[in-house]
Parts: sequence; structure tokens; C-alpha cells
Amino acid sequence: MFEKFEKKIIEIKRKFGEKKLGITFFSIFCIIILFSMMLLKQYKIEKQSVQDGYNRSMYDFVADVNNIENEIAKLKITSNDTYTLTTLASIFAKANSAKANLDILPFSENSVSNVSKFLTQVSDFSYSLMRNVINGENISDYKEQIDTIYTKISDLSDVTEEIYAELNSKSIKWDELENIGNEKLNTSNAEEELSTVNKIGKTFTEYEGIIYDGAFSDHILTIKPAFLTGEELSQEEVKNILNQKLNVESINFIEEQNGRIALYVYEVKIQNTDVTKTIYATKQDGRIYQMVSDRNVERENIDIEQAERNAQDFLNNLGIENIEPTYYLKNQNMVTISFAAIQGDVLIYSDLIKVKVALDNGEIMCVEANGYIFNHKEREITANKTIEEAKATLYQDLNIDSERMCIIPTDAKDEVLVYEFKGTVEDKTFLVYINANTLVEEKIYILLDTQGGTIAI
Repeated sequence: MFEKFEKKIIEIKRKFGEKKLGITFFSIFCIIILFSMMLLKQYKIEKQSVQDGYNRSMYDFVADVNNIENEIAKLKITSNDTYTLTTLASIFAKANSAKANLDILPFSENSVSNVSKFLTQVSDFSYSLMRNVINGENISDYKEQIDTIYTKISDLSDVTEEIYAELNSKSIKWDELENIGNEKLNTSNAEEELSTVNKIGKTFTEYEGIIYDGAFSDHILTIKPAFLTGEELSQEEVKNILNQKLNVESINFIEEQNGRIALYVYEVKIQNTDVTKTIYATKQDGRIYQMVSDRNVERENIDIEQAERNAQDFLNNLGIENIEPTYYLKNQNMVTISFAAIQGDVLIYSDLIKVKVALDNGEIMCVEANGYIFNHKEREITANKTIEEAKATLYQDLNIDSERMCIIPTDAKDEVLVYEFKGTVEDKTFLVYINANTLVEEKIYILLDTQGGTIAI
């Protein structure tokens, strides 16, 4: 048998020649290698696509859980049926979304079955509670169940954020999550690495009985800009106004823009600053609508208080006075400060301006004044209810730190006069807004202190 095979090989060599035969085998080998490389590349692409899908689902899952935690925290202190219903509807939607994202992730069934069941119960509970509130029941009757759910969702939020951080830091990989419960967990090293993942289902047994910026950052923009009252000006006239107000070193007209509001666009170099700025100014009255610039800020030499003073002085020079800083957010050695108008002692969140300041030298980098230009005007301010009457409607365990009257925009695209109460319950800080004429609870925000500043969600 072997001799016949050897003769066949010799015959092929004689027929094709050793050189041609070598080239043929080498070509076949190369084709096999190329085909294998193509298969490997396709496998890597498909694997990356799957992992990208996992990353998106994990990000959404963590966000959903955090949102449920925040909504339940608001639910614990609300005293208004309308706000209660909208909050319960949000919890219902987020719980279903979280469960859908969890089902996509490659956790073992043993790790997450209790979590999945818990999220279903949260969804069912919020839906049932909506019906009960509509039928006239008081949400305070369910305080014990709400407190229990809040404790469990807070635990889940801590664990999911820890897993997400470990995935981002590459200390655990998606492949390892897919193998939970299999042979990988038999080694002590893998068990240690995946200990955070294993936490996810341990505390969630079946429960019987069952969000840059400060508040009002996304303010309303009315159809007609209330702050603009004069005539349309030429681009030369607006250029002269900018020259007078900004201590300009050079200014060049770029173009006109006729969108929601008519604008002139300029490239401007302000004296004693490092970069050229793009300024969008209104044709009517020549007001700065937006100013944009950027540069690398390597260090912080001034504090937030000094940055606020620089920003306020800049706005005052533009003719924008009677404003007060509200919230700020710091990033890359720059700080964005939100200013709101004040009328008497009333803070008007609808009239909002954002100013970005470089913390190395205090330079004003950016201005966003659209909220102020569209909304600012004199208001008739009349309250039928006292602040003490409003305070009496608050959740009894809210420890009040500050209180004041203000005007806030509403979801109905108008605005309302309210009393603002800032207070704490357990370890969370809240802003609660009570209508100054009807005592209806209009809004609740949770304040979060971050390294960059305070944000409201």
C-alpha cells in the first residue's frame, strides 16, 4: 500500500517537476493561511460587535437602576398625587428597561435570577400602586414596602456600578462573565476576580408584598425673545457695541444667521486673552447670544469664588445685572457656572445664563445666554399662600436647610411661582418646589455632590 503511494508521488513529481510541485504546495499553504486569517478577523469583528452590544446594555442597565433608585427616593418624600403618579410611571418604565437590558447580558442564570425577579416585582408594584393612588388610596400607607424596595435597589445600584467599573478597568472580562458557573469558577483566582459579579444575586430574594447641570438647566425658550425690545441693527453697529463692551483687540465679521433668532457671527480677539472667540450676537439690540472658544488649561490658579466674580463682572459689562450664581460644574480645569436672574428676593430659574471660566487665569471662555434672552422680563409676582403654609405640606422627615421664593419653568412650557425648600432625608439632599398659590408639589430634585460640583437630577 505504501509502495503504491510512494510510486504515485514520484509519478506526480516527474509529471509536474519538483519546482512546480513546491510552488503548488506553497500556494495551497498560503491560501489556507489567508483563509484562516480571514476567518480569525471575521471572528474578532463579530466578537467585538457582541461585546459592544454587552457594553451598551450594561451601561443602560446601570443607568436604569440608578434612575429607579433616585425616583424611589423622590417617591418617599412626595405628598402630591400627580407627582406620585408620574414618578411611579417612571419607575415602571425603568424597571422594565433594566430587566430587558439584564436579559441581554451574559451573566449566568444563577447569578441574576433573583435580580430579574426583583425588577419584575418593582415593575408590578409600581403599576399596582398607580392604580391604588388613582382610586384614592394614600401612598403613605405603603411606606414600609417603599422603604424595603429602596434599600434593595440601593444595594443593587452599588453592586452594578462596581461591576461596570471593573469591566471598564479590564480587571474582569465579558468572556469571564459568560463562563460563570462553569469550570472557570473552579480556580481560586477566577473566583476572586468574579466575586463582585457573584454579589449581584445574593441579596435579592423574592420580596413578598409587592440625571451638566443644576435644576432647570434645560429651560424653556419662548417663541419671541422677551429681552430684546429694540430695532434690528447693521453688522457694523453691532460690531461697535461689541467693541465698547468687550475691550476688543480685533474683530472680524463672518456671516449672518437667520434661524430661530437673527444673528451676526464675529471672530473676536479680546485684549489680554489667549485665544480668538466666536461670538454670535443678536441683530436686534446687539446682545451676545453665545460666545465659544477653547484652549488647554493645564492648572488651577484661582478658586470657584474668584471665577464666579469674573463671570459676574463680565455679564455686568454686557448690561446683564441682578443675577445670582446657582450651580457650577468643573471639568478639565475649567468651570461652567449657571446664573439666574433675581427680581427683588425672587430667584428666576427661567432666565438662565451659563458662563465657562478658565481656572488658570480667570479668562471667560464661553457664554450661553439664550435662556436669558428669550425669557428675561419684569414679572408680576403675587403669592396667595405663605411659606409656612407651603412648609406644612412637606414630608415630615425632611430636615430643611434653606428656603426661598423662586420662579421655575414647567413641563407645560410656562412658568410658576414656587417656594423652594432644600433639605435632607437620611443621606440624600433634595430640592422640593411647592406652588406659592395652590400648594401643589411642582418638582422634586435630588442634589448630588460630585468632584466637579453639585448636579440636580
